[in-house]
Amino acid sequence: MTKAKALKIGHKIAINVVRYGLIISLSYMILYPLLRMISLMISHPRALGAVGGIWVPPMISLDNFWVAYGVTEFWSVLAFTVRNVSIIVVLQVLCAAFAGYAFARLRFRGMGLLFVMVLITFILPSEVLMLPQRVLFQNFDIFGIITAIRGEPINMLGEPTAMFVLAATGMGVAGGLFIYIFRQFFRGLPKELEEAAYVDGAGFLRTFFTIVFPMAKPAFLTVGTLSFIWNYNDTHFPGLFHPTTRYMSMRIQQLGSLQGGTTVMQNMINSSRDAGRIAHDVVSLETLMYDAAIIQVSTLLAILPLIVLFLVIQKQFVQGVERSGIVG
Repeated sequence: MTKAKALKIGHKIAINVVRYGLIISLSYMILYPLLRMISLMISHPRALGAVGGIWVPPMISLDNFWVAYGVTEFWSVLAFTVRNVSIIVVLQVLCAAFAGYAFARLRFRGMGLLFVMVLITFILPSEVLMLPQRVLFQNFDIFGIITAIRGEPINMLGEPTAMFVLAATGMGVAGGLFIYIFRQFFRGLPKELEEAAYVDGAGFLRTFFTIVFPMAKPAFLTVGTLSFIWNYNDTHFPGLFHPTTRYMSMRIQQLGSLQGGTTVMQNMINSSRDAGRIAHDVVSLETLMYDAAIIQVSTLLAILPLIVLFLVIQKQFVQGVERSGIVG
């Protein structure tokens, strides 16, 4: 073996070591929370915080799993969440597809300015629109028509209808981004088939549903998956319009707010001069640790449907991302 060939092999080995080292390190950083939650799920409550039992608990038990399962009311909350989120996804995907196709194919005055405004809705923090949106749906009306018929506007607060209206009008979670994804995808499609349909007498909507829609399955899959995941995890709109703990994200948020860690730690500080209450402080600390473990396991249960969903459609999703214009 010549010296040049040996140097080349050594250089290749060094590059591979650095490459796989970065991949392993990044994978560990991403998977660490998930692995930690799995470890807590199979840990016995008395083994929480045990020295040397971070990854493999000294006492195996599914008690934490069953407690988290009961606290979250898993199946009923999951069914309620999936039902409402699925309606939002369908409305959001259809709205984004129509808007994206219009921006990709139609030409009209002010189109550029209108598209910039669509992107601003995605860039703008949701807190900026929180107050006007709440006031709007508290007294919802359409050009005075509803007031003329009912005598008063509709109060949509406390119901998921407000989130359905936002999704159908492109103002839901990441609505501007979804419109952009569809626009980029439709701009990459050849115009010849659509022009042939126009020549044969097909209108705009018929061309969309018969020609464009079948070719846009990757974009629909990508946007639908992202919309489902983001709306499933969303706490902003459910907390603003439909504040109920029957949403999975809201149930996990409620469990976190009930932990009461600040109160426990304040009690420990206040009683630090009282030696007779040391045992009480230890019990409080153990309770805080157990509450944190239950919250972690409950979070694992909440994200488990998303993990299963990704495992089922991962191949189609990756192909859809490649063809939808996200990386372009």
